[in-house]
Amino acid sequence: MTLTILTLALGKDYCRNLEKALKSKVDYAKAHGYTYIQGDETFWDRDRPISWSKVPFLLHHLEKLPENALVWLSDADVYITNKSIKFEDNVLSIFKSDKQMLMTFDSCGHVNAGNIVMRNTAWIRNFWRRVYQQTDVIYHIWWENAGIDKLMNSDTEVKDAIQVTNEHKRFNAYLMGFDEEPKWEHGDLLVHFAGVYDSDKMKDLMDRIDNGETPRLSMY
Repeated sequence: MTLTILTLALGKDYCRNLEKALKSKVDYAKAHGYTYIQGDETFWDRDRPISWSKVPFLLHHLEKLPENALVWLSDADVYITNKSIKFEDNVLSIFKSDKQMLMTFDSCGHVNAGNIVMRNTAWIRNFWRRVYQQTDVIYHIWWENAGIDKLMNSDTEVKDAIQVTNEHKRFNAYLMGFDEEPKWEHGDLLVHFAGVYDSDKMKDLMDRIDNGETPRLSMY
């Protein structure tokens, strides 16, 4: 089993504050024989909000990777907290063979694009090109996630091809969410600092986690 992990990280200060998170993926990939690729300003589309640049970064590598290769697109603000968990056991084991992409329905009640698993096929490459073409949602507060949602809600073929699991703790655990939803805990594979827009605060949260704390954030 081969897995390529793709993460786009832009901005000197942002990358400095998220150094621990980025290194956690380097170490995780090395521990399990995965390939980790970190993108830089080469892929920065300055005509759009920064999150959109994940799409050209992703497409660049999909076009170079073998057909049907497994790819995990993971945001820079994702911190691996349990390197002993194999991705194939924790995540790929639930990825249905008849689906093109796996996403999570997160603890805040949304389909979230912060961690996505996909198979590199002609279909998936065309899907991401279509996402990038959704120019009417360029400035939506969810950026490329809004483009994904738009296609899922308007195209039955797209909706049928994407698997959405509510088992978000497997690979998209948050520090916030509805009361009834499970949040990140020590022992989980990773924590995604969704909804935290200050990289200094992310750095502080990682330090607190490493000190044994289990931080919680309000979603309101």
